[in-house]
Amino acid sequence: MPTTPNQDTYWESAGASRASHVIPTSECWALATTQSAGRLGFFREGLLDIFPVNYLVIDEHLYFRTSVDGTIATSHLEHAAFQIDHVDKEARSGWTILLNGPATRVEDPTLLTTLWGKAVDEPWAPGQRDLFFDLAPTLVRGRRIGAAH
Repeated sequence: MPTTPNQDTYWESAGASRASHVIPTSECWALATTQSAGRLGFFREGLLDIFPVNYLVIDEHLYFRTSVDGTIATSHLEHAAFQIDHVDKEARSGWTILLNGPATRVEDPTLLTTLWGKAVDEPWAPGQRDLFFDLAPTLVRGRRIGAAH
């Protein structure tokens, strides 16, 4: 039977010449602003779905756009996860951030005006992506992997 890894030991399996370090929450947020695409995970019909989406970060909230009638918009997102990574293949290093929490539709007109006014990458997925979601994480975790010093 699968076990759920302990938050403190989950990331401690780096190779002998590698090191793994926890990234503080404030640095996780700073790193998240350096990327524009990540993966949204959520349960749908008893299965775990993972979708790549473009996003932006404002005030420790992560926002993404989707289609009004698509899979994401029609799913229950009260227990969502969002992963953002950066990998340097040559240096065999990188970092990963995992945000857990509910994702809810943005309906506040002032916030929508702010979001539409941000210069961000257009979603890679085809079609209209006019519905914003706000992922307000209740848990933020990060790990940096690299050469041991």
